[in-house]
Amino acid sequence: MATVKARKRKKGTVYRAEVRVKGYPRLSQTFDRQSEAMRWAEDTEKALRNGGYVGNTPPDDMLFDDALNKYLAETSSKKAGSTHRRELYQSRSLHYFSGRTLKEITPVLAAQFREKRSAEVQPATVIKDLNLLSHIYTTAIREWGVETTNPVSIIRKPKTPPGRLRFLTSAEIVKLLEESRKGHRPNLYNFILLQLHTGMRPSEGAALTWSQIDFDGRIIDLQETKTDPRRVPMTVAAIETLAELVPSGCFDCSDYVFLPKDPKMTHRLRPNQYFRESFQAAVKRAKIDDFHMHDLRHTAASYMIMNGVDLRTVADILGHKTISMTMRYTHLLDDHKLKAVDRIAGLGL
Repeated sequence: MATVKARKRKKGTVYRAEVRVKGYPRLSQTFDRQSEAMRWAEDTEKALRNGGYVGNTPPDDMLFDDALNKYLAETSSKKAGSTHRRELYQSRSLHYFSGRTLKEITPVLAAQFREKRSAEVQPATVIKDLNLLSHIYTTAIREWGVETTNPVSIIRKPKTPPGRLRFLTSAEIVKLLEESRKGHRPNLYNFILLQLHTGMRPSEGAALTWSQIDFDGRIIDLQETKTDPRRVPMTVAAIETLAELVPSGCFDCSDYVFLPKDPKMTHRLRPNQYFRESFQAAVKRAKIDDFHMHDLRHTAASYMIMNGVDLRTVADILGHKTISMTMRYTHLLDDHKLKAVDRIAGLGL
């Protein structure tokens, strides 16, 4: 039997086609158009009932190499560009499982992979590798009709390392901005100030275009992000520093704010690299230790927290998917907590 069901997602409605024929594993596929889903379902059911096979490899015997390539081509490629590139890079470590079928990769083998990677890279990287392996299995089971089990689901993952939290003091901010005017990138000052006043990721700020900026509403519209699309509010200072750079007649054009009109491929893929050398030189001239470009984001978040902005609002501005990511800043609230309990200091006295 073939069925097609509509499913609403954040980016619109998709159509999931499912085919169930006795003697065969359940097959399913998701499409953007209902007509394509119905055509696939009808053709697939017909092929199965006529004794044919759908796919290049029997699902129960699917090689991991085939599953990995299928995942990268059909699933990963639809994710944000930066995520797809990261998964392509990560996939090289998963060649550890080459030559085996999905069913042959047991939890014991997955644990052995975890130990091998733990001896080579940091725990955070091991976790990302295991998450990618797990998602391949989840996709194979739910989307491709492969009858197998996820070997990652029952093994222990490395403990998540504490997030790095380095932010600038007020004096360091002044010094860095002063030194940023001396670099070979004349707009480095504007870029740093914008990052400090919005908390955007460096790649988001560096890749900004004029069409994303609403000067009247003081909003930056970010559609392609590491997580979900969001709208970032700007301070008056952020608006003023951007206004200094607006080309004539380009308040809503699609030109980049910071990148040149035809940037190098390196800067297209990793926009923040455009400022990397000049930023590092400014940090060195300012004599600031242990400070990276991403720490500008930590600085913005830290000062919002210290000035009384609630965690939920900070999480929304930064684009954190869970409030737990924002909780790392809560130690900055110690002074606020002390003032709060001081208000009940006279109880019972």
